[in-house]
Amino acid sequence: RLLGGLFVLLSIDGVPRHQVPRPQPAVPVGAITAILDAFGSHRVVALGEGPHGNEQGHAFRLSLIRDPRFAGTVHDILVEFGSGRYQDRMDRFVNGENVPYQDLRHVWEDTTVVGAVWDRPIYEEFFRAVRTVNASLSPERRLRVLLGDAPIDWSLVKTREDLRRWGMAKDGYAGNLIKKEVLAKQRGVLVVYGDGHLQGRGFPPASLINVLERPPTPTKVFAISSSFTDLTRWQADAASWPVPSIARVRGTVIGARPYASFYQIPPAPGWNVVRMEDQFDAVLYLGPARLVTSSRLPPELCFDSEYMTMRLARLAFEHPAVSKASIEALKMYCAAQAPK
Repeated sequence: RLLGGLFVLLSIDGVPRHQVPRPQPAVPVGAITAILDAFGSHRVVALGEGPHGNEQGHAFRLSLIRDPRFAGTVHDILVEFGSGRYQDRMDRFVNGENVPYQDLRHVWEDTTVVGAVWDRPIYEEFFRAVRTVNASLSPERRLRVLLGDAPIDWSLVKTREDLRRWGMAKDGYAGNLIKKEVLAKQRGVLVVYGDGHLQGRGFPPASLINVLERPPTPTKVFAISSSFTDLTRWQADAASWPVPSIARVRGTVIGARPYASFYQIPPAPGWNVVRMEDQFDAVLYLGPARLVTSSRLPPELCFDSEYMTMRLARLAFEHPAVSKASIEALKMYCAAQAPK
């Protein structure tokens, strides 16, 4: 009887049926090809931006949309760094129409973010790159840029609570925009958002990924992390991975790592046992974190009195302690840009 019981527990090859397979090394593949292949099974592929403003991620995104295969696979690009209030202006701009710069700049300047994060030149450059790509495409193949930030009306923001309500609406607005403009039209979308908006699987908060993946009309998202974490801590050969490359993490030594090894986890029950593969499907590798560089605010904005008045006034809506530090940081940066 004992031998019979052992036989039931053993598979044909002698390995216990209940034994969890050991995680395997992650395998990198060409990043652009990996993203395009993901659209073969997903209508929504979400690419984390990594630290806002990083130039390596921006360079990769430009190479991605400029690849001749991209426009033949993807229809739309949803970005965090633009206000939905100005969707019509963006539609006209990427289709080659004349949109005066003083009108276009509201797209990235008038979002729910009070600081200058989207005023860095890489974000405007991305929009202009899409416009250039579209110029070589027939109208039916042109890329559409969907502006995912909630359509805040700054003329109505009078208190910190007013601003908070718009900020809380951000992920819901973006998720519903995808449902209406992408999924309902049987299109595919590349989502470019901060990695934090792509977490939350299995948890209550209505993050962007949960808005899409939960009932009543769940749509599975292929989510790619861009955390710039040192992967060699768990897989030594990651140092020799091609740049850029993407590796799926399910069942790998990287995917089995605690989520907290990659990101600061929310102070909520359950997050201490979450693994990387529970939240992301793949990781993007753009080289060692020590080589990451950041785009900076254009110095000329420091001497644009209208811009500075606007930005400093909006920074004042933050919590007093945060507001004071943010305002001082902006003023110090601008002071350093003054002619010697």
